[in-house]
This record gives sequence, structure tokens and C-alpha cells, in this order.
Amino acid sequence: MPELFVDTSSLVKYYYPEEGSDDIEQRLLKARRVHISGLSIVETASALMKKVRQGELVKKDEMLIWNTFLDDLGTDSMEVVYLTARHYEKAADIIREFGATWGIKTLDALQLAVAHGIGNVKFLSSDTVLAGLAAEMGLKVVRSGQ
Repeated sequence: MPELFVDTSSLVKYYYPEEGSDDIEQRLLKARRVHISGLSIVETASALMKKVRQGELVKKDEMLIWNTFLDDLGTDSMEVVYLTARHYEKAADIIREFGATWGIKTLDALQLAVAHGIGNVKFLSSDTVLAGLAAEMGLKVVRSGQ
């Protein structure tokens, strides 16, 4: 059972059913430990509220999903890694090294910086560009069907 770093694109699929959610759920349930960045808490709130605004999700269901997410944050199987100065510095390095060719965005660079700082974890992202850059950086990337 691997340890996983899960970015927000996959984390949202775990809590809100959409294409690819079954695979994400299987991977997270099999993981020894799931790591997320503190940034994912804010990004998950934003993603859920976007679904409410767009009429994909009613507020009552959003509240149930949000509370389930908060409950999971309090378990031993999920660890939140909060951003520190070294993450911001690493994110700037990632942008400077890969920004011209990969077009990396600030928040994605921060996610990669956190995953890189954890060490021996597999990187799980539903964002194919982000997963590709993670692989380019030498992170062990988990892709659907693997």
C-alpha cells in the first residue's frame, strides 16, 4: 500500500462523483496514508462552491460533502501538509525552471513543491499537465489504470 500525495483535482473527484471518481476512490482507500497540502482545503471549498453556483450541486449536498471532508482531515490516514517558506521558494524554482515550457500556474507549483518536499510518495492528480510535469520533476506519478 503506497503513500499518496493527492492534489485537489483528484481530491474533489473522491468526494464528488464524476468521471474517474471510482478509480480515485479505489486508490485512496488502498493507500497507507494520504497527504494533501493545506492549499487543497481552500481549493476544495472553492471547487465545491463552483459546483453549487453552476447548479451541479445543491447547497445541502455541498454541506454534507464538506463535513465528510473535514471529518476525514481529522483521521490518522490523512495528513495535511501546511505551506512553509521552503514550499514557496521551491514553487518559485519550479516556475522558473519549467514555466517557459510547461506554463505552470502558481497554485500548481505550490502543490508540486509540497509533494516534492514529502519525499517517497506517489503523486496522484487528475490534471494531465500537472501529472506530466510531476513526472518530469522525478516524482512517482500514479495514472488511471495503473
